[in-house]
Amino acid sequence: MALVLDLNKYKAPTLEVDFGFKTVSARLDDVLSKHLTNILVDSQQRIAEAEKVFDADLAKMPREEAKQKLETAFNDVRFILESVFDEMFNEPGLGKELYKRVGNSTTQLANVLSEVNGEAEKLQKQHENQKLNRYQRRKKK
Repeated sequence: MALVLDLNKYKAPTLEVDFGFKTVSARLDDVLSKHLTNILVDSQQRIAEAEKVFDADLAKMPREEAKQKLETAFNDVRFILESVFDEMFNEPGLGKELYKRVGNSTTQLANVLSEVNGEAEKLQKQHENQKLNRYQRRKKK
């Protein structure tokens, strides 16, 4: 007797997000994971650079230099967040549009990303549990 597997049951899950103005989806597969990991590594480096700016004694810097450094650091973080949305959903410009729609707030854009990430993790866990349940049911027979 041959084992017949329905491979459709094992495909990576797809996360669908309705942002109100647009519905997008992303397959939660290794390609996406690797791509997001690269973006996160880049973002951590930029955030570390930004923290160095904040750790520096800005009060001792000339006002314009301090202002420029802070603006650059903040813009870098926003750019990273926008890029994550663009890449995750393969929708160029999505991050900028979301930034505008959350009131031009980098903090709120980060909160949206956190919510999306949490939902992706829940979907991944649910998918893994379904595969485990199917395996355990077969094993009992």
